[in-house]
Amino acid sequence: MEQLCFVDNYRKRFARVKEFSCEKVEFILDEFLKAFCNTWLEEEFTIQSGRERYKRPDTGGDTRAGHYRRTIITSRGVISLNVPRGKELNYKYSLFKKFKRKTEHFEEVVIDALLKGLSSRKASRFFGKLFDKNTISHQAALQSLRKFDYELDKWRNRPIKDNCLILVLDAVRLKGVIPYLKEPKPVLFAYAIYPDGHEEVLDFELAMGESTNAWTRFCQKLYNRGLQNVKLVVRDDCDAITNAISLCWPKALDQQCVFHILKNLCKYLKGCKDKKMILNDASWLYESQSEEEFYSWAIKFKNKYQNYKYHRAFKYFLGKIYQSVRYFELPKEYWRIAKTSNRLERFFEELKRRIRVFRRFPNTQSCQRWLYALITEIKPNSISITNSESQQSS
Repeated sequence: MEQLCFVDNYRKRFARVKEFSCEKVEFILDEFLKAFCNTWLEEEFTIQSGRERYKRPDTGGDTRAGHYRRTIITSRGVISLNVPRGKELNYKYSLFKKFKRKTEHFEEVVIDALLKGLSSRKASRFFGKLFDKNTISHQAALQSLRKFDYELDKWRNRPIKDNCLILVLDAVRLKGVIPYLKEPKPVLFAYAIYPDGHEEVLDFELAMGESTNAWTRFCQKLYNRGLQNVKLVVRDDCDAITNAISLCWPKALDQQCVFHILKNLCKYLKGCKDKKMILNDASWLYESQSEEEFYSWAIKFKNKYQNYKYHRAFKYFLGKIYQSVRYFELPKEYWRIAKTSNRLERFFEELKRRIRVFRRFPNTQSCQRWLYALITEIKPNSISITNSESQQSS
């Protein structure tokens, strides 16, 4: 019994010593980093001023005028520096820039935390607990995003490649897009898929509504920046997009999203007893391997549900069939991608999830800044054509 008590007591003592040692190592590392930075500053001042420490004025060079305190926030923590200064001249140091209180790496960490969906106040509390000090306020956390303003202007004026295979046009509604308006307003998006499988968001624009003028103006900007040849355009059930396509890219194939067609068909079939069976048969039509096979299955589908031929759901669905099968004119490996606008819809869901911490944007500039930052953060994956072929063959 005595031996067991000794072993148990020894383990507790060893755990305390181990915990103390870890804290001591952290303290030693912090002190070493602080001493190293102060020594670095002293050496830089000596090289620039030409006067070593504790030298008399008759040896030449500027006269020392003591030190001033400077606090730098790094990803390691808060470092307090003693910066030497001269009596006659001002000196620059390589450890930090003028008026800079945070390192670039720490700002990138803060921006990454905000873009991952953390609110500015939660980010401020998190870094305060991590470094045991008030490292950054929630206002300073949001100000770190202002570095995207210059990049946004450069990104929106860049030339666009002309060999776009699939262009997806859609809009997402967000609060605070237009100042002084409480209701959400649309943000128009253009998403491009190229023949080599590369994908990218081409541009976005804040609008008052999804009108023909708004979509035409947006598409005209894309055309003027170099997007003049488009093989196929995927859209939802919006007539304004159709009018814009006919004006800017009259030779492009107009493909309506299959998912939106089936979704609207589901709404029209509300209360119908055969709703589930009709939706299954309608979705099965788009699994056909050729356009001829699709139309042969469509005839069988129409004959099977003769009792519903005057139903508004069937009038809607049969009227949209031609616009929903334009993807057959593309190579077979792109059929699955060109059927729907799911590529852009998935991007919208991620945008909404990331900005859910905000009730609304305070102004238009803030909305544009956040959207561009999230576009650069949520990078779309390239399409694997071999995977698409294997999925279709299976």
